[in-house]
Order: sequence, then structure tokens, then C-alpha cells
Amino acid sequence: MDQCTDNQIAGIILAAGASSRMGQPKVLLEWQGETLIHRVARTALSARLGPVIVVAGALSPQIEQALPHLDIQLVANPNWSAGQSTSVRAGIQALPQDTQAVVFLLGDQPFVTVELIQKLIETYQKTRPEILAPFVNQKRINPVIFDRSVFPHLLELQGDAGARSLFAQFPPAVMPWNDERAGFDIDTPEDYEKLIHTAE
Repeated sequence: MDQCTDNQIAGIILAAGASSRMGQPKVLLEWQGETLIHRVARTALSARLGPVIVVAGALSPQIEQALPHLDIQLVANPNWSAGQSTSVRAGIQALPQDTQAVVFLLGDQPFVTVELIQKLIETYQKTRPEILAPFVNQKRINPVIFDRSVFPHLLELQGDAGARSLFAQFPPAVMPWNDERAGFDIDTPEDYEKLIHTAE
């Protein structure tokens, strides 16, 4: 596979949410000996995304402490409470100018693997769609890759509109994926209970 280096395909990890349904910062929850945000960042780096940008909100200091010795770029989003669009914009604005595409990841998806990200990149490089998403059990899941042609539209997002709000304007290409766990994320204490009783 043609590996991606030299800032061609970046990763943006969204980790600025308030985790109101959890009652505690979900990206700082631990599983298999590491926090969820550390696991996602480590996976993104292992998949050779570059740079890997972590967008954090009120918990920026704690998230920075949770990512020691990882070659990531932390972007503090002081406007995180105004909606996910502010984190998307902050991440895009931090990208190097030569970035060809970006993979958006969530900080609470522990089953996203290096293999999934690399397959996403490989599939993107073959056809260069504007947006490409994994497809599991008849639905699209994260992470999603966005071509640079869509970056201006991402910068126009407002309020709580995330990057997925562009799907109507730019219908994503899809990549079949067999591991249904990849789409699992943590929204409630019950979700975390499921996770800690799950073998890797």
C-alpha cells in the first residue's frame, strides 16, 4: 500500500464534548490500561496519519496530561460549548496547507483499528471521493475521511452541526467493513460497563 507521509493525510480527533450523559469525561475513561483518548491517538499515529490533531475543550489540560510522549498536536477550542462545528473548524484551521485529506475520529471509539484507518486511506487513494465512510451493518460509521475540496465547507459549519451535516450535499462513498464493533462509542455509563466487560 502507498503509505501516507509528509502531511498528506491528517487525523483530527474530536475530544471537546461535555460528556453530559456520562457524568464524567468519557475520553478520559480507562480501558485495557490506557485512556480512550490515548488509545485513539495512538491508533491514529500507528496508521501514519500526520499530523494528528486533538481538539479539546474545557478539559484541555487533562487531555494533554493523558497523551504523554505521543507526537500529537493539541488544539484548545475555547468555544467548544457553542457546538461541534467549532471543533471541526478549529481542527481544519490547524492543518498544514499541503494536507490532501483528513480523517475525523472520535475520542471515545476504542475499537477503531489501524487496519480500518489504513484501509480507509487505501480506498480513498484509489478513487479520491469527496467523502468516504466505513459501512457496517447497513450504516455509515466513523472515522470518515474528507478530501481537501470539502475543507471550505467544513469551515462554514455553524452551531452543533458536525462534519456529517455535509453528507446531504456530498453523499459519501462507502467502504464495506466487517467488524461491527468499530462503530461502538461511549455515550452512557451502561456503554462503559459493556466496554470494560469486553475482551479486546
